[in-house]
Amino acid sequence: MTGLSSKAEEEFSGLLPADASASAKLFFEQFQRAGLPGRRVESWHYSDLRTRLRVVPPVAHAPDEAARGVARHKLGASERLRLVTIDGFFAPELSDDFSGVAGIEISSVGEAEFFGGAADPMLDLNAAFSRGGFLLEIGVGARVEPVIEIVALAGAETDRSRFGRNLIRLGAGARAAILETRDEGFAGFGDSALFIELGEDSQLDYACRCRETAGVEVQTLNVMLAARAKLRAVSLLAQTPFLRRQFFVSLGGEGAELQLSGAAILGRNDHADLTMVVHHNAPACVSRETFKYVLGDHANGVFQGKIIVPPHAQKTDGKMLCRGLLLSDDAAMSAKPELEIFADDVACGHGAAVTKLDAQQLFYLETRGVPHIEAEKILIDAFAADVFDTLASEGLRDVLRQDLSDLLGEKEPAS
Repeated sequence: MTGLSSKAEEEFSGLLPADASASAKLFFEQFQRAGLPGRRVESWHYSDLRTRLRVVPPVAHAPDEAARGVARHKLGASERLRLVTIDGFFAPELSDDFSGVAGIEISSVGEAEFFGGAADPMLDLNAAFSRGGFLLEIGVGARVEPVIEIVALAGAETDRSRFGRNLIRLGAGARAAILETRDEGFAGFGDSALFIELGEDSQLDYACRCRETAGVEVQTLNVMLAARAKLRAVSLLAQTPFLRRQFFVSLGGEGAELQLSGAAILGRNDHADLTMVVHHNAPACVSRETFKYVLGDHANGVFQGKIIVPPHAQKTDGKMLCRGLLLSDDAAMSAKPELEIFADDVACGHGAAVTKLDAQQLFYLETRGVPHIEAEKILIDAFAADVFDTLASEGLRDVLRQDLSDLLGEKEPAS
């Protein structure tokens, strides 16, 4: 590690078990060499984790009966097939029975059974500490009709450091829709990693809704697409004290398609950083990235996106777009879209814009009897909701639209 270690980095050293495996120790050594990323790291310039994470809470252990009771109370009823994690650990006793669903296999994974992914210090830290995740496999040609829901809950009612590491794998020609619901409360520190691997001609609709995140949280998605695979992924973020959600995507097979979008509805002192690196590693691949932010109070939004096209990735079609809507003079938005193109037969572009609610549109609605606050909600909904149209799954679209409606129903008048 260069420079002086921070207190948090020293505390992580003390939390790694003495009997940790050789691979866990190796990944922790890689993390130590890089250290917690801060403003001096370009891709973390707007989200200074080194400064924000001052104290590291104790690492969460596998859930006991008390933790399962806390999680069970939060779980509630659902018609979806559910996989439940508690403090990052797969909880099969709270999950549904998938044995009757053709084409699906679910298994628990132990310490660092799969790694892969981009070179990133928070992925290294995650690999060093993660235990007890799950592997969800959808077999070749399987068509899974019901929505599968991954529910991430907290079992500890005090500050804990949570590390989750899970893998979703679709075989060739498979189809599925997955909803990830993160409702882990505001306590502690979180470092999660989700790996998604799509086989040839497979299709996945994936939606993530973050209802409550840890006080400081990093979520990493590492995605690999084979030839002609299609991933449609949408996120809805809210109540994020300090969240970094980062995507590392490789379009590794010819004709792969990526649709990546999301909306962040932030207030108070929320901070949400969406950072992505999309590698077009094969010819004739398509990617679309569209993210929208609604920022009130003292909220801070960050968007960083990079599309990389190497020389062999001819016929690439990639476009990236970011839009910010400021509801307060104290809210802030930072946008940094980038293109790195080394091929000559491509169609790539990016754009970013930040604005406020249109006074003329508000006036138009008010002259027709719509109260001011309701007029604001109508315009915000129209601004944000279209990112959900990326999804082919009507069930997932309905869930996110209802969540957005609920969030806007709680919204205070713009300050």
